[in-house]
Amino acid sequence: MIKIFDNIAYLLDEEKKCATVTKNLVPYSGAVVVPATVVDGGVEYVVNDILDEAFAECAGLTSVVLGDNVESIGIGAFEGCEALVSVVFPQALHLVGMRAFKGCTALKELLFPANVIVIGREAFAGCRSLVNVYLPDNLINIEPSLFDGCVALEKVSVGAMVESIGEYAFCGCSSLKEIAVPEGVVSLEGWAFRDCAALEAVTLPSSLASVKKGAFWGCSSLKEFVLPQGVNMLDQGVLANCASLEKVTLHDGVLSIGYGAFYNCGAIEYVTLPPAVVNVGDQAFRSCKALKELRVLCEAAPMCSGDIADADVYSRTLLRVPQGKVGEYGFAPVWERFGNVEEFV
Repeated sequence: MIKIFDNIAYLLDEEKKCATVTKNLVPYSGAVVVPATVVDGGVEYVVNDILDEAFAECAGLTSVVLGDNVESIGIGAFEGCEALVSVVFPQALHLVGMRAFKGCTALKELLFPANVIVIGREAFAGCRSLVNVYLPDNLINIEPSLFDGCVALEKVSVGAMVESIGEYAFCGCSSLKEIAVPEGVVSLEGWAFRDCAALEAVTLPSSLASVKKGAFWGCSSLKEFVLPQGVNMLDQGVLANCASLEKVTLHDGVLSIGYGAFYNCGAIEYVTLPPAVVNVGDQAFRSCKALKELRVLCEAAPMCSGDIADADVYSRTLLRVPQGKVGEYGFAPVWERFGNVEEFV
């Protein structure tokens, strides 16, 4: 049964005595305040949910205050509300659905209550005016594409309970200058920070077990990168197109350098491959125009499935290898293409 009170439409559950905000025939506009309860025929109903797409495409909606009893916001509930500037969340809220605020291009700040444990994928994708985000401490995962295309985003406070950062989570957040990934995060998925062009500093925790492909692709302001001890490979394209990258620190347990890992890193001059590396992927050092010296600490020349660089890198870069290994590297596939090979002193 649908009832309208104060221009807000509700689905009433007579058995449970609860009400769900739903889509109105007349689009919502202006400032909307969702109450904690509504009364119909002398019976009080607790307003606890916002239905899927309830406010979607309401072009005139400017602000929303959600009542104290609202526990969940449905899929696409506010999607495409281009004039929505502010949302006040209640302490009772624990779930924000997929695409809930996608394309809310005027939304500037998000402050979540501590009880929120799930925020669905793409929930704030395309929120081009979003500047500050304060994620709740009880959030477990930062879902894929959560802030994809939030070009004004400058500050993100990541909750202490987060375990993973999903694919494309912050892709295209071109105003984000720094990010501190908290201890406890074990997985940084593919393309998570792709094209964060202003990102100058990133702190990764020792708890990380994987940094997936293209995680920092196109972070053209990033100058230094330290791979955590728990991550045993530099995956494909992780640092590709990081034009300002000058220093990379890889720990001794790294086993593999992925396809295009340093592709087009035009500022890096020195790279050291740890002694445990057994494989270097295709194009790993292609277009590294400033590379002066590649130090390979491996006693046995790592396998290469194809060209790891271009002709310019092979001819210009000094390849340094362990003592007594110049001959071995000189006959090893791909490594023999380096024109200048010397031993470590």
